[in-house]
Formats: sequence, C-alpha cells, structure tokens
Amino acid sequence: MPSGYLWELTVQYDLKKGSGLSFLVGLCVFAIPAGLEVPAASAQDASAKTVAGAKPQKPTPPVKIKEPVTATGCKMEPGKPYFVEFRSRTAASYGHTFVFYGRLGGGNKFASFKVAGLHPKGDDPAVYMRGHMVPVPSETGVSYGDLDEQYLTARYCVVLNEAEYNKVAAFIKKLQANSPTWHAPTTNCNSFAGDIAKSMGLKAPPSMLLPETFIKTLRSMNS
Repeated sequence: MPSGYLWELTVQYDLKKGSGLSFLVGLCVFAIPAGLEVPAASAQDASAKTVAGAKPQKPTPPVKIKEPVTATGCKMEPGKPYFVEFRSRTAASYGHTFVFYGRLGGGNKFASFKVAGLHPKGDDPAVYMRGHMVPVPSETGVSYGDLDEQYLTARYCVVLNEAEYNKVAAFIKKLQANSPTWHAPTTNCNSFAGDIAKSMGLKAPPSMLLPETFIKTLRSMNS
C-alpha cells in the first residue's frame, strides 16, 4: 500500500422498496486530498500557513485571508450579507464534508469566514481506521485541503440576515463543543453538516452518502 494513502471503503445499496435510486455509502476522511502523499500533521501545518493567524483546531476566530478564497457559490441578497456554505472536497479516500460561514465581501470574495467540520483527531491513520469500528476523539476545525478549492467537489450556499446568522453561528459553536468523537458509521462529517442544516430549517439527506453526493442532495432538497 503506498505510503500516506487511506483507501476508500464504500458500499452500494439498491433501494428497491423506495425510489429505486442507488446511493454510495461513504463516510468522511480527515486529511489527505487525492493525489498527495502528505502526513496529516505536516498537512495541517501547511493549511495554517495559507491563512494569517488561522488555528486549524480552534475555528472560532474569523479566518484572515492571505490567499484569495472565492465566494462564487454565494450571491448576496439585500439585507443578507452573511452566509453558510456547505462544501465537499475530494481526498485519498471518499472525501470530506465541511462548512464555511461568515460575511460576504465584494468581488466574489468572503469578507471573513470560519470553517467547521468533524474529523478524527491527530495525525495517526490508525485512529481514522479505528474510527470505522468504535468512536475516536475528534476535531471540528479546519482540516488539510479545506482551503484549497482545487479539491472542491460540491457546494451549497445559503445567505442570511444578521439574526439568522447569529443563531446558526451559536449553534455551530455549541455543536463543536458537544462533538468529542468521530465514528464513521454514525457520527461523521455528513451528520455534523446535516445537524447544522437542520438547525437552519433545511432538509438534510441521510449521512450515509459520499460527501459530494451529500452536498448535491442537500442542495436539490432545498432549492
């Protein structure tokens, strides 16, 4: 097995008694974008260097943008300068779901944003693998690849007024404080994002989907 890779574990279900659709069951990896063999620890260090003052495991302070991060998926509406954007990205396994949230700026840029997403803690691949069987310690901030839009596979943005934003920002902070573990079958990055969506009054798809499918389904359910 090549060094640095975590291989995808997926199962396909045929929902014969439902809509007849097929879903790829996938849960969420914490670190390595596709095509890169980078240890998780150094990878997170690399993410921290892309934004001034970013603290990957403590996402509460707004991220100060050093390199442009686009807001092309978000369109500001009158009285709604804030946003929550649900995102998925590729990885060496099945990918990762996470959220950007903050204030929109001009020129297809975020004025400021924070990142939240559930993933296993630390840089030990054994923790990730063990998390497919039992709950393991988690982190809820920036993971390597979240700020690199070349790895982005899907996005769904919701614009908000100030009161709506303050409500969801408080919910995200509470959710982070109450998400001590990651467990691939039950408490994964999709379920974390789904809880945020439901707190906003949105419909959320099942968490047992590949991240890209999860975000695209979330978008279609709420368009």
